[in-house]
Amino acid sequence: MRRFIFASHHYLAYGLKDTVDFLTSKARTIHDINAYVEDKEQELEIRVKQLFDTFDPQDEVIVLTDLLGGSVYQKFYPYISEHVHVLCGMNLPMAMSMVLAGEDVPFTEKRIAEIVEECKNQIVYVNTLHSASAMDCDDE
Repeated sequence: MRRFIFASHHYLAYGLKDTVDFLTSKARTIHDINAYVEDKEQELEIRVKQLFDTFDPQDEVIVLTDLLGGSVYQKFYPYISEHVHVLCGMNLPMAMSMVLAGEDVPFTEKRIAEIVEECKNQIVYVNTLHSASAMDCDDE
């Protein structure tokens, strides 16, 4: 079974899960971990372990975290394996791409890299985009 974990400082993970559910109705497969809501770092490590203990070792787990190298990401690093994929810099395009990906094909390093690259293309400075498209218009 494919599982998703959104994990972040404060309530970003909850908000992302709520938004993905609003757009896809897939909340049942997504777990959110909102760290430091009560300033307890040790609690975070315990919560992560307890969540992984509920998964079957053959489950495919996709973890999206907020910051590369951050304390939240560090709690998931020890779980990285062939079946556990950890991505940092989570955002809505990334979450949607992962959640909506067909379960008939497992996530591979190549497949995840393609999704990440597609999501990077969703980060756009619109002022520049707007200026470029305005310059392409011919005035008559």
